[in-house]
Amino acid sequence: MSKSFEGSKVFEAPPEKILSLINDFEAYSEFLPGCLESSRLPSPEADFIRGRLAFSLLNKMYLFESRNQILENQVSITQSKGPFTNFNALWTLEVIDKNLTKVEFQAKFTLPFALNIITTQSLINKVGHKFIVAFSDQLLK
Repeated sequence: MSKSFEGSKVFEAPPEKILSLINDFEAYSEFLPGCLESSRLPSPEADFIRGRLAFSLLNKMYLFESRNQILENQVSITQSKGPFTNFNALWTLEVIDKNLTKVEFQAKFTLPFALNIITTQSLINKVGHKFIVAFSDQLLK
């Protein structure tokens, strides 16, 4: 069964700085909750950025590899390898003012059976909002 998350927040940064952070895979392990390792992977396609993230959940390590495509003020994310049966997400940035940007994050995914049983919508919302706040806070440093 497919699950989803939608969240938004106004970031105190211009969209260029936010897009740069979204695609800076190497930095994720420094600020993203639960991310133990992060790296950028080589991409044969010029229009795509690839990355790998390692997360620990319930004493098990999960690797997530994604393929990100930037289209103006959007970043489309597709899982290429990882724990999800499928995963697609979209960051959308809307300029409010010179240093204020509304950031929306939407994700739709299917979990394997065992993870699906223990993953409630309230847990998904809690983790999703923590991730958005982590990005916002990182931009203020």
